[in-house]
Amino acid sequence: MMMRVAARIAALWCAAAVALQRPAPRARPQRSALRAAHVCAPGDYVKVDWSIACTSGKPIPADELMFDQGEVAFQVGAGNYLPALHGQLLSSELAVGETATFDVAAADAFGLKDPRLGPLAVPAAQAPRGMKAGDLAGLENGMMARVVSADDLEVVIDANHALAGEDLAMSVTLLAPPCATTLEEATFAGGCFWGVELAFQREPGVAATAVGYAMGDVPNPTYEAVCSGATGHTEAVKVMYDPALVSFERLCDLFWDRLGENRYAPNQVGNDRGTQYRHGIYYRDAAQRDVALKTFDVESARFPERKIVTEVLPLTIFYDAEDYHMQYLQKKGQSAKKNDEATIRCYG
Repeated sequence: MMMRVAARIAALWCAAAVALQRPAPRARPQRSALRAAHVCAPGDYVKVDWSIACTSGKPIPADELMFDQGEVAFQVGAGNYLPALHGQLLSSELAVGETATFDVAAADAFGLKDPRLGPLAVPAAQAPRGMKAGDLAGLENGMMARVVSADDLEVVIDANHALAGEDLAMSVTLLAPPCATTLEEATFAGGCFWGVELAFQREPGVAATAVGYAMGDVPNPTYEAVCSGATGHTEAVKVMYDPALVSFERLCDLFWDRLGENRYAPNQVGNDRGTQYRHGIYYRDAAQRDVALKTFDVESARFPERKIVTEVLPLTIFYDAEDYHMQYLQKKGQSAKKNDEATIRCYG
């Protein structure tokens, strides 16, 4: 009898634990019968006004967030922002103008604190001079750590996110009905796709990005296969954008600015060499072709004695890269906020 009771209690405890991990909706506002409710589908283009706050009352420093709050527009299920925001839009009914508040558990927000990431003491002799509490330090693995304290003997760092372990309250207001048809697609290759993707993430009007492999011969290649140079693919970025907010020509200009002097080097961007790093604009229709060639001619006219080797070709194929690579630099602590001008650091 005692064993059955114990088993029942254990089952209830497990069920309760699972329920607590789900972002649970708080009290919902009353909805007018005249206002239609919407549940988003993956790929829908949405415009929302959203914000997050720690339920503990802890303030959220603006520099700790790698994404925008307030009024934003993006493609549901395509990354960026908090996964919990996408999850609620995919599972909750919202009417335009309606505000709903959801509880987001720490595990579904910025994660739980990981003792392996800190706080950790580093001998002062192994740390840059002059470090003080609150400074950010770049680690060899590409992660960023915050200095907790520093003295003549040691520097204590913590690579956990400053909001790790914090439960959140998330407020979401749907500003317009979700739409799946207003976005257009562009594809660019400009070397290592991590940095190129972040540059496009920061551009107003870009609703989603995905890194992948374009223009090759082998179906569904892996990163390792592409890096071997044997598949014919090049690392590329797919950009989903709202043509009412940003033009394809503007995206091409951003591409040329990002590419810089590398436009004159075949199969190379910076220190990355190989056919998988060849650069190009891969157009999807005649309109994109005409704009791409126009921008190519403009750039060529700047230094007519130098030959630009960047490809301008019709897109033949694009395969999404592994999830690990999607929005990689944002996940590693670099800002994807619109119009952010911080230097993009490409690291592995």
